[in-house]
Amino acid sequence: MSDGICRDYFESAEDCVISKKRALMELKKHNFDTQEDVADFYRDLNELDIYRAQDVLRWLGY
Repeated sequence: MSDGICRDYFESAEDCVISKKRALMELKKHNFDTQEDVADFYRDLNELDIYRAQDVLRWLGY
């Protein structure tokens, strides 16, 4: 969606939700896919069916 505003990756995720499967894919894409990484992710954000995309990006360090 283009609204004529230049947005960064983090801002573009505002008000978006993603599935647990997609969140885990993002962790893997960012090389956070060990059992320990996933356990840390769940400890910090809980194990949910859906996540706010910005929460996942924030956890990844964006």
